[in-house]
Amino acid sequence: MSGYYLPWVLLVVVSLWVSLAGFVWALRHGQFSEQERARYLPLRDELGAIPKQSGAFGRREIIAPIAVLGIGGLVMAAVVILLCVLPGGR
Repeated sequence: MSGYYLPWVLLVVVSLWVSLAGFVWALRHGQFSEQERARYLPLRDELGAIPKQSGAFGRREIIAPIAVLGIGGLVMAAVVILLCVLPGGR
């Protein structure tokens, strides 16, 4: 039964370390230094110049999530195939 919990414990520990590293990086680079200015950023009116948008399928904002979904799908498929092929798989 301990073999079942080990990956989940490792996932939680790695996630906490990555989160802590991101927070320390943000503190060192001054991400939290201008709280007075940050308070009013949502209230600014920036509707002046609307940038020209290129085609939807050529943009990085569309390609990156599709790539991540594709890689995740391939990994999930590999896990299912390995579970079916390896002895002791269900």
